[in-house]
Amino acid sequence: MKHTISVLVENRPGVLARISGLFSARGFNIDSLACMTIVVDALDEMWRN
Repeated sequence: MKHTISVLVENRPGVLARISGLFSARGFNIDSLACMTIVVDALDEMWRN
């Protein structure tokens, strides 16, 4: 049976590695890491080039 788990984490280095390590240590395979939200703080002028 497939389960979908949604996790909200802090933006810190190594968080993805820790989470995937928790699953692999227990013998679970992660089938997909499909949802990713990217937030960028940039000036409008940077996107006009």
